[in-house]
Amino acid sequence: MTPPIRTLIVEDDPRIAALHRGLLEGAGDFEVLGTAETLRVARAMAETLRPELLLLDVYLPDGRGLDLLRELRARSERVDAVLLTAASDIPSVQDALALGAADYLVKPSSPERFALALDRVRERAALWKQDAVRQGHLDALFARLPAPPAGLDPDTLHRVRAALRGGGAQSAREIGALLGLSRVTAWRYLEHLVEAGEATAETDAQGIGRPVKRYRRA
Repeated sequence: MTPPIRTLIVEDDPRIAALHRGLLEGAGDFEVLGTAETLRVARAMAETLRPELLLLDVYLPDGRGLDLLRELRARSERVDAVLLTAASDIPSVQDALALGAADYLVKPSSPERFALALDRVRERAALWKQDAVRQGHLDALFARLPAPPAGLDPDTLHRVRAALRGGGAQSAREIGALLGLSRVTAWRYLEHLVEAGEATAETDAQGIGRPVKRYRRA
């Protein structure tokens, strides 16, 4: 079983911090190490707890949250970051990009958008554990995924993509049963992921009856 992603919440509003904690704990594969309401406390907690992920506000009472990420990068700390902030100014966005943040969410953010950011963190965390990556992995890491073609629902595509992350090869029928979709509908989304380079397909000729096409993450 993959260890949870150790996460530090850096947020000066206790209500928002509690909301983020609840979403993280509900996601199941994130461990909340604690909450820091100031830059000073965040620095001390980051040094002591060594988080793998920062949920980071830009505006803090005693400084900018991006300064913490910059300091950790300067020390070659391997930590990822998702910005959750009211700051939408270009310098802050440019700093986040330059410092390699996984995502940037402007408050208020919906739970669905927050879930997409966590998916991106999971993708990156999985890549860091590999010796080498394929082009499809690099495309997902360095570029935003394109909008699905007409006829494919973005939310359903997200769910199918997440279902494949569980590991192992799965058929369209199995994915459909898991997500409450018909086999044909699941097949359409799976074939789109194959064409996009995000998944691979293989034919399982074992057993009785017609060979079964199975899909796995690329």
